[in-house]
Amino acid sequence: MDFTCFMGNTRYYVDCDSFSFETWANLQESTSIYELTEVSTGGKLSRHNVHVQQVGPDTVTELSTFHLAIGDQLQDLHSKLVLDHPRGFSRQLHKCIVAHSLGQAVFDGNVQVNREAQQTDAGQLTRSLLLEPRATVNVKPNLQIIADDVKCSHGAAISDLEENQLFYFRARGIDIGAARKALIFSFAAEVVERFPDSAVRKRVESLIRRLLDPSLPSREEE
Repeated sequence: MDFTCFMGNTRYYVDCDSFSFETWANLQESTSIYELTEVSTGGKLSRHNVHVQQVGPDTVTELSTFHLAIGDQLQDLHSKLVLDHPRGFSRQLHKCIVAHSLGQAVFDGNVQVNREAQQTDAGQLTRSLLLEPRATVNVKPNLQIIADDVKCSHGAAISDLEENQLFYFRARGIDIGAARKALIFSFAAEVVERFPDSAVRKRVESLIRRLLDPSLPSREEE
């Protein structure tokens, strides 16, 4: 299942055995705002290409994505943001959980700040959780800067849950299983909370909880 919010619009589809290939291209005019929030959990193979091209100054671009692989799945995101004009502001957050030994995820994110894009403020962060020994994730955050008056940053982290976080829960009498579930869901919640529609947020939260914990009772989708 995939939930996507694109400038206030939402869509989703369900087919965990499907193959999904999508390419989105967006041109940003002066002073425009582009916001993408996406949660992807379904599909045997899911590949999403996102290309954003700035064609005027003073733009705002926010890309927020969460991918979850709970089986023998490949979740693959390739994004490119090209900034050619002054005073662009961009933030990209990509989070991924691979919860199966045969699960795979790929993130290839490119932010290109060209010579005329002075006073750009661009940030990119990708974080991944690997919950099984042979789970695989390949990340390639890429920040290319030609302009000289900019503020840009990028980072990547791949890990299991941190022991100090688990210890915090155990010290308060919460068992290890419940602590792991809470931490895993909170990892995803940072993206889910960015859906502007509360009904969509609730449905996505319910879906993720059931996928991460199959013992939870399912309910019919509205």
